[in-house]
Amino acid sequence: MGLQNQLNDVSSGSIPLLLLAQIATYFKSLRSFLFTLFQSFALSRFHTGQIVHDDFFSAVGSHLAGLIILSDQLSLNNNFFYTYSSAADGHSNDCVFCQNTFNDGDQVRMLPCRHIFHRRCFDGWLHHLNFNCPLCRSPLISDERVSLTEARVGRELVSWFSMR
Repeated sequence: MGLQNQLNDVSSGSIPLLLLAQIATYFKSLRSFLFTLFQSFALSRFHTGQIVHDDFFSAVGSHLAGLIILSDQLSLNNNFFYTYSSAADGHSNDCVFCQNTFNDGDQVRMLPCRHIFHRRCFDGWLHHLNFNCPLCRSPLISDERVSLTEARVGRELVSWFSMR
């Protein structure tokens, strides 16, 4: 049973990324083939030495970066949850998503801002690419990390689709 849950977690997050990588490989091969074909017939007007700026990398990678950050955050969150205990908490809380009171034994997540949510409820929040606390809006991921990931993904996409 535990293995089945593990496989569901892997398949739901990894298959779209693997499919995208496979499609990118096919497009890169097709583009290289067409470029070589055009160049052999002296029909090429392409300049391979174009300069691409970091703004372009960031724009191209912004949407995929969100998926990569989501995947990283979900992988990290699979390891960071705990079992709720009312004796340890001291007062009764409700999950803002499902409006249910936390019961002893519930799997919950505590964010850096100290807000607590049911594990499944908060994971649903992350699946919508919301990387902040639903109550206080404090960021879960720094803006610097998001911008670095966007630039990295953009550079990788451009190198995948570039002609060699």
